[in-house]
Amino acid sequence: MGILFKSVKIALISLIPNVLPLVFVAGLMGLIGIDLKFSTVVIFTIGFGIAVDDTIHLLVRYKIELPNARDKKDALYQSIKTTGKALIITSFVLSSGFLTFLLSDFSSTFYIGLLISITLLFALISDLFLLPILILAIDKNKETK
Repeated sequence: MGILFKSVKIALISLIPNVLPLVFVAGLMGLIGIDLKFSTVVIFTIGFGIAVDDTIHLLVRYKIELPNARDKKDALYQSIKTTGKALIITSFVLSSGFLTFLLSDFSSTFYIGLLISITLLFALISDLFLLPILILAIDKNKETK
């Protein structure tokens, strides 16, 4: 993302909505009492990979919309309007696929399905709501300087 946008700030900002769901799920695992094992650590790699994909999808659309938009808010609005549906559908389809793991009697498989689904849905919310706020916050900092 840093190379695409030629900005270290965007690269760092794009990590926040991807890492936040992992922190949330790690806290949830601690709260529920799920141990860190090889089978549960896989949750973080799968969740992070899919969350990054959604973020890249949204930011690339933002970069495409930026030259044609009136301002940065308009570019974000158009980006969410066009890619938001795709992000929502793919997140729900992937979550539904992982939710089938809940039918397993094997506890590790059960928790993988549950926690990856939670991670994907939280990552979707982060990408659709938190990422635009962070992008606009960067722009406000540029305007005030």
